[in-house]
Amino acid sequence: HLDAFQAEVDRASISARFLSYVISPGETSKSREGKADIEDFLLLNKCTRDTVILALGGGVIGDLVGFVAATFMRGVRFVQIPTTLLAMVDSSVGGKTAIDTPHGKNLIGAFWQPEYIFIDAAFLETLPAREFSNGMAEVIKTAAIWDEKEFAALESRAAEIFAAIQTPSTNFAGRTEATRSPAQELLLSVIAGSIGVKAHIVTIDERETGLRNLVNFGHTIGHAIEAVLTPAMLHGECVSVGMILEAEVARQLGVLNQVAVGRLTRALKGYNLPVSLSDPRIASLPAARSLSVTKLLDIMRIDKKNSGPQKKIVILSRIGATYEQKATIVADAVIARALSDAAKVVPGSPSKSPIRMATPGSKSISNRALLLAALGSGTCRLKNLLHSDDTQVMMNALVELQGAKFAWEDGGETLVVTGGAGSLCVPGDRRMYGCIATANNGRDRSDASLKVKGAFPPSQVFRPRLPHPHPHPHPPPPPPSLLLSSRLVLLHMSARTLPPRPRARTRDPGILVHGQPVETQTAKRLATFWFVLSPALRSRGRIRACTPAKLK
Repeated sequence: HLDAFQAEVDRASISARFLSYVISPGETSKSREGKADIEDFLLLNKCTRDTVILALGGGVIGDLVGFVAATFMRGVRFVQIPTTLLAMVDSSVGGKTAIDTPHGKNLIGAFWQPEYIFIDAAFLETLPAREFSNGMAEVIKTAAIWDEKEFAALESRAAEIFAAIQTPSTNFAGRTEATRSPAQELLLSVIAGSIGVKAHIVTIDERETGLRNLVNFGHTIGHAIEAVLTPAMLHGECVSVGMILEAEVARQLGVLNQVAVGRLTRALKGYNLPVSLSDPRIASLPAARSLSVTKLLDIMRIDKKNSGPQKKIVILSRIGATYEQKATIVADAVIARALSDAAKVVPGSPSKSPIRMATPGSKSISNRALLLAALGSGTCRLKNLLHSDDTQVMMNALVELQGAKFAWEDGGETLVVTGGAGSLCVPGDRRMYGCIATANNGRDRSDASLKVKGAFPPSQVFRPRLPHPHPHPHPPPPPPSLLLSSRLVLLHMSARTLPPRPRARTRDPGILVHGQPVETQTAKRLATFWFVLSPALRSRGRIRACTPAKLK
């Protein structure tokens, strides 16, 4: 961008001197040596206190140049011109400037506000997809701590947001409302919303005495990870993993539920961000061998939020809100559990009072419920949905196939599925969404990886593959027209239909449909559950689809 900027300055015939200094990209430039090189350049060119420094670039440039401006001649003016999404929504706003040291990130710096911040979203069209995803981590972070409605838009409209940068504009299309596409409108709304939250927080707490701690959600653990993996992993990628691990800390403390952790995971995955240290992009790095719990905890000892030896983490209470309006003190043992791959179970003393345990919902039932709700033409509400890698794959596939829309109610406790009536839009290229695996008491395991190329015939949508308890063959799948009910119907099958397996549960309170528990034993044995038994076929164990209108 420098040549174009230089040309515009020359064309404007500005009388003041215009000097340019190119900084090597990457976090390694944000160092004591990098700062000294810029200061020597300014002194060599006889720059004085009336100098105005323009920071044209990403977050590294803004942080480094801002710190130079804060200390050169005891402070000169500077202007932020961010060219990356991360810099636009986070690092350019708030006046934090700093350099890194071998002991950690941003440990030496100053608060120094820029005179102006100029943001042009057209710069985003020049970014690689990875850099755009890097910035989206900070956007998701801001929504997660502050605005549940904004978070819901981010988790459900990832494809539209990506479309705004993947289709470069011509002739400045999008610079005016008349030429702006819906995708561009959405992207600008996301950027403006994230900047607005950050500006509001900084206005209240510029020096980070409390409220401003909140924008460090994911950064306590994320910075420790980044200190080990930089420059191979980007800042937003490390913060993404940090957010999930810090959300796990909140869950262990009993403050955050599993639904919120699952939503956060799904949102980050939607923008191709890593969510665990076992991600292949991290695990394949040589430096990843140093990511021990002891190492990370040691790095976290040097954090600006800490109170002496006590570590502080921003604790989510739900999507869009935090437990405290500042970072919370968390014991090392709790953090270590979240960072550890395994836990040692030590037998304890029996409790005198009865112990009650709530089992999680069924993964298999959750996936089938999602699929059936998507095939419906109305709205279905699911509670206690089990959040797992499998259900994430199913939801992502249904969204990309345009087979369903998802929203959340009751603070994330209820998933609202708007079905697409079985009308799927097949992508133009072959996609591998992932693997949905189900187990049958450990005796058999089947993979249901979904590859899409061309349309599926309706007869392939529901075809039972599990062994039938009766000698006659499987009935043909119901016609698609019968599946287009306005809502899901709960199936209550008698014990005669499918005999229960030994020691198997007969009812599963883990997942509810309109407040009623599902018959787990029946559901796990049929690929198409939640159909209504026809009385005429009940004795033979066959099933028929039926709409609620026919239930009289």
